[in-house]
Amino acid sequence: MQFRFILIQSLLIVFPVGLLSFSNVIWSSKNSTIVHLETGLFLNYVGLYKPSDTIIHNSVIFPMGTETCYFLPLEAAVKIPSCNVTQRINKRAILGVIALGVGIINLGINTMNSIQIDNLHKQVDIIEKTLSKFDKAMHIHEAKLVNIHMNQIKFVEQLQVTQQAINSLLPILDSHAQLFNKLKTDIVQLHNHFQRSFLALSINQIFHNQFNLNFLFPHDLQKLVYNIIEQGNLTFSNQYASIPLVEIITKLLIHQQVNFIPNSQKNNMNFKEIGHLVITNYFAVPQQQQQQQTSFYVYKLLTVPFSHHNQSFQLSDMPQYWAINPVTGTTLEWYQPEEYGCNLQLMTTCRDTPPLRTITQDTCLGQILNQLPLTNCHMKSTSPMPFFLQQFTQNVWIISTPRPIHCVKIPKTEYHPIHMQHIWTNNEPIIIPPVALVNVTPGYTIVCPRFTLVGRPNTTKNSSSLTILSNHKLVSSSTTVVDIYQHLTENTTWFKTNWSETSIETLLNHIHQPTTMPTLETYAPIHNWSSIRIVLIGLITTLFIIILNYYFFKQHYQRKK
Repeated sequence: MQFRFILIQSLLIVFPVGLLSFSNVIWSSKNSTIVHLETGLFLNYVGLYKPSDTIIHNSVIFPMGTETCYFLPLEAAVKIPSCNVTQRINKRAILGVIALGVGIINLGINTMNSIQIDNLHKQVDIIEKTLSKFDKAMHIHEAKLVNIHMNQIKFVEQLQVTQQAINSLLPILDSHAQLFNKLKTDIVQLHNHFQRSFLALSINQIFHNQFNLNFLFPHDLQKLVYNIIEQGNLTFSNQYASIPLVEIITKLLIHQQVNFIPNSQKNNMNFKEIGHLVITNYFAVPQQQQQQQTSFYVYKLLTVPFSHHNQSFQLSDMPQYWAINPVTGTTLEWYQPEEYGCNLQLMTTCRDTPPLRTITQDTCLGQILNQLPLTNCHMKSTSPMPFFLQQFTQNVWIISTPRPIHCVKIPKTEYHPIHMQHIWTNNEPIIIPPVALVNVTPGYTIVCPRFTLVGRPNTTKNSSSLTILSNHKLVSSSTTVVDIYQHLTENTTWFKTNWSETSIETLLNHIHQPTTMPTLETYAPIHNWSSIRIVLIGLITTLFIIILNYYFFKQHYQRKK
């Protein structure tokens, strides 16, 4: 027993060492495409992933007026008088006390009114005396004005004309001023309307776990973006060159919190302002130090369907995306990237990082990458299709058909859809196997019966290399057609489907089979009773039961007497 334990322990130690040495060869070039011929599995490099382990937060504050009470929860809105949201409270026990208090208050108010009326009479008398004195003074001034010289009267008349012109212009100026004030008010209202609309839409998206920065104005958004870049000391690689900065920063959001802070009654100088809405944003940014130890190469996994014995199969139980750290040997897997807030096809960033794993020989992917026997790999049945065609990289295509197809390779300048007969006879023929990887040379076109593949010039500076895993070897291929079907069908011992899929398929076939009803033999009855005899026997039995009931009822009645 001691020897066996030591042997197992030594194997466990040797296996990771062999894996790391093998992985160093595979992941030596990060921008590479890996093909496993025996299973038809493709790993296409997507980008570099760095786990986000630094949290940066900031807050945006919005003043809230009475017209924004609908943003608040009911519990908070009830506590703010200016929101005019009341709850019905019944207090029947103190109605009498309230009525008495109201009567006393009315009596006091009437007394105060009487005193104020007397004071008003006295003030009116004083005003009448003052007006009489003012009237006498006016008569004196009128007498003095009569003695003014005629030239002065003419000058006064001219001043009156000028004053009339000015008076006629004043209403026009007032109307223009009112119009400008109305336009200014409308612009402010429109500005507030748009702000509240974007704010309401953004808060609704936040409550549905759709993090965004749509509540910010462009100048505020620019400040926030550069603030996050400065705080996180972020640097961007060439793979993000075509993505806007705001999109990159928004993808770093991991949490958003919305809070309402009401104004205190003592410090609230503006009664229309009920409080402040605070939106706090939390960003997870990758740590810039020790990038090589925390960087992962992300690959998109693709399994190709293929036909075998008139059935269509495909490798199952594979993650959509897979990443590896070539330094530590740890891996990440994404079966459903949306659950972690990822869109790895657009950006290699995630809101949450999946658990760290290691490549083991207990999984199908681990056996493929470690070139071990495929004991844990399974196939799944797929619906047959005329052909499967998908672009893998810029000029590399994956083709799967039930049988080989004949194509021709021609220069792009000689391709004319009208003269197809001349093209098929005077150009280089190519036979594409049922499952193949086709690399189209730039400037050439491969014409097939149902499709045409065009070789385009390389637009990227760093073109991806092709690495083929076959027969426990690493092979770099630059040929036009790579035959995958030959390697798929060399060893079919691992062509086994999951038990659940097999049982479901068997059950469905059993259900679709036509059912035959068993033939039943009929036997004649022993006694052939006529319908009249049956009716008579029923009537006699009914009468007998009625007579017995009547007899028992009569006996019971006589005993009571």
